[in-house]
Amino acid sequence: MRNSKRGSSTVFVLMIMSAMMTIVFTFFMSARNEYIRSRTDAIANISGDSLMSEYNSYVQQEYGLFLLEGKKSELTSGFRKYFDYSMSGIHGVGIDKVGVVCGGYSLTDTGPVRKQIIEHMRFAVTMDILDSVMKEAAEENEMDSETLRNRATIVSLPSYGAAETSLTLMAKNIAVNPGSIQHAFSEKTEGYLINRYIMRYFNNDVHSADNNHFFRDETEYILGGKLSDKENLKAVDRGLKALRFPLNLQHIYSDPAKMKKLLTVAELLTPEAAPATQLVLAAAWAYAESDNDVTLLREGNKVPVVKDKSTWAVDIDNVIDGFTNGVFRPDVEKGYNYEEYLQWLLFFENEDVKVTRIMDLIQINTRMNSDSDFVIKEHCAGINISAKVNGRTFNYEKKY
Repeated sequence: MRNSKRGSSTVFVLMIMSAMMTIVFTFFMSARNEYIRSRTDAIANISGDSLMSEYNSYVQQEYGLFLLEGKKSELTSGFRKYFDYSMSGIHGVGIDKVGVVCGGYSLTDTGPVRKQIIEHMRFAVTMDILDSVMKEAAEENEMDSETLRNRATIVSLPSYGAAETSLTLMAKNIAVNPGSIQHAFSEKTEGYLINRYIMRYFNNDVHSADNNHFFRDETEYILGGKLSDKENLKAVDRGLKALRFPLNLQHIYSDPAKMKKLLTVAELLTPEAAPATQLVLAAAWAYAESDNDVTLLREGNKVPVVKDKSTWAVDIDNVIDGFTNGVFRPDVEKGYNYEEYLQWLLFFENEDVKVTRIMDLIQINTRMNSDSDFVIKEHCAGINISAKVNGRTFNYEKKY
């Protein structure tokens, strides 16, 4: 009987010990799996950050943007290099699959670049460093005029093949509402920040942001989209004249003294058709004033949006005599300078077109100064990571 009791006790103890060992083993395995999970999670995160640190340093230093190069295979290989190295010291780990893609951060779209530009400029405005930096960059542009002829570079530009827009037509539409110029300088808009970015980082005909850029007239390129400084400058000149002409013509029509003088001249030239001639002369006068306005702006002077007698420069006698060459200066100089007129035009340009041409210039200058094979569309501003380890999938999203 005693032996029977002892045997039952032994069996009971063994059952208790077995259950406890099972529990301990379960806790051990659970703790081990959690350890592997947490280590894998941390290492994958750090490996992703390490991959993101391989951004293009030239673009970041020159333009304040973070761009990571790589197709899916290259990004995956780069991530795996960091991930495998850090996971190699952990036993019992099976890396089933790893993948990295640009996803929605690919620079085949303008969205990621636009977002970075706005965030960069908001930081600059918040830190109150924009004006001081722009003053340092405000030097006369003495670069030579350039033309982009390299076919490989041209066809790889983000804007290649895009439909052209009419700067002249846009300028005519702007002139219908001259008060819109105030909106172009409203700091509350994202468009304003993008335009300030352009004025900060890219050359124009009166100021140089960087003499090591390919084009002399980069802001004019963003507006004109031509492959030469000469053609872009012509396009902007035409746009400015198209903008100024209806405003100057409106001033003539609203000034009784000018209209009276025009009628007097018209009666001398064509007595039988004086009213019609008066209108023709008014248009010629407005065009001459517009042409003079552009010359004044290019020389660093200011031109008001709406003129009065004191800011009008060209006399009708000069138009009649055909003497419209040279520069005529008004009695009073006030209004907006060349760069401010550029900002006015930029404010109304299609935003996708504007950002795409910004990307063009970044690519052109990077190929010239840093990497001759640089193609901005092969870069991204963020990545999506997927790693399957021991049957469990880990997903991460990284962005600049």
